[in-house]
Amino acid sequence: MLLPCKHDASAVDQVEPAIDLLRHLDGQHPDVLKAHGLEPADYHSKLVFRSAIESIRGTYIASSLTQRQGLVADVLETMKQNDLIEDSMLESKQLSLFEESDHVELDARLWGGSFNAKESSLHQLAPYVGKLKSGMVRVLIDLYSRPGDVVFDPFCGSGVVPLECVLLGRHAIANDLSPYAYVITRGKLSAPDSKHDALLEAEDVIREVELRKSSIDPEIAPDWVRRFFHPETFKEVRAAFQVLKERQNYFLMACLLGILHHVRPGFLSYPASHLTPYLRPKMYPPEKFPHMYSYRDLKSRLLAKVERAYRRSMFTHLRDQPTWTVLQENTMNLSIPSASVNTVISSPPYFGALDYARDNRLRLWFLGVPDWKQLDRSLTASDQVYVPQMTQCLKELDRVLRDGGYCVLVLGDVERNGSKKHTANIVCELAREVSNGRMITKFIYVDEIPDIRRSRRRTRTTKCEQILVMQKIE
Repeated sequence: MLLPCKHDASAVDQVEPAIDLLRHLDGQHPDVLKAHGLEPADYHSKLVFRSAIESIRGTYIASSLTQRQGLVADVLETMKQNDLIEDSMLESKQLSLFEESDHVELDARLWGGSFNAKESSLHQLAPYVGKLKSGMVRVLIDLYSRPGDVVFDPFCGSGVVPLECVLLGRHAIANDLSPYAYVITRGKLSAPDSKHDALLEAEDVIREVELRKSSIDPEIAPDWVRRFFHPETFKEVRAAFQVLKERQNYFLMACLLGILHHVRPGFLSYPASHLTPYLRPKMYPPEKFPHMYSYRDLKSRLLAKVERAYRRSMFTHLRDQPTWTVLQENTMNLSIPSASVNTVISSPPYFGALDYARDNRLRLWFLGVPDWKQLDRSLTASDQVYVPQMTQCLKELDRVLRDGGYCVLVLGDVERNGSKKHTANIVCELAREVSNGRMITKFIYVDEIPDIRRSRRRTRTTKCEQILVMQKIE
């Protein structure tokens, strides 16, 4: 049977045992089909069968190496239990399946579509403008590092790279100047091992908030902050941040930041946009929607947020082995020892295309940053300072990277006022210069960004991402 597939032949060959099991599923496991609402007699109809084949192959090829091993192990075990293979064949089949699994070519189809229902739900603790897709990051980690390696993300943002590293058995070092990025990255990596433990911590914090909230004066906040909340809600939110900072509970702090503002009832603010803080009184006027401007309690919403965070935490025994470190330093002057990193995977700021502090100004205020404009100047690289600042950053990356290690940067071309900045070309030339020719460019992979994925839609800013793969030669 010719299977409909656009993927590389070697990847298809690796999943053939699973496909073979699917071919005979109606005869061997009719109960499984019935449990999914399929009649065994209808299984080999063209649509149902092709859909099943494509589903398992797509899951397999889009998975990380670690997840592939688990998928294949499950399939082989099922085949063994049903006498399709003998015990002596099991190990040899597993070895043959992964002899060439390290050879993965970059292909945007591996991370196409939404990963919200596939990735760890910890990735969704709090929103972040311009964050990397977890599917892309997983592919890059698998391709350019090995289990046990030290992987460094100097511009970690929402922590996608370090979290995926830890889940995939790598040691992670993350860094970002933004207090918001620092908190949510530490929050993801320090999440309690179980939902039960996380809920106990949240309930204890809520009890302390009840004791403190009456002492909170909403007038301590500027008017633009107070306008987002019912006064009683503000008291609880302010008290909660006080408690969480004292206890250095970054996980719950990240959860609280994630429910700070939105239109939905599970959030704490009056009707507002989610990604960036803008009130929406014209769309939801108080006289027509009075319930949306009433008191919103912290307790029920924070506990519900913790529950959501553990829907697919994907914690495994691997999480207990790797180490992780989160820094809040300027990448132009790092405290990391020289030649201590195996791989760098990151997405540096794009030529002023995103306003990292402005877009998170309400969250930053609760984190103790009263002047978001001053912070924005240090986080958002303008055309005038981008090249000199990036030059110094690349010097530091060259210093900390070991010989033979890869530096993989996800960059965005920026088009404004009729001028286009080819960021990857600029960065690879800078890297060659600062490393005295030792940082060589292996290739640049271009990934078009659909309009729905852009942080600024229907604009002429970043329309494609370029994955710049460089290697430090000995």
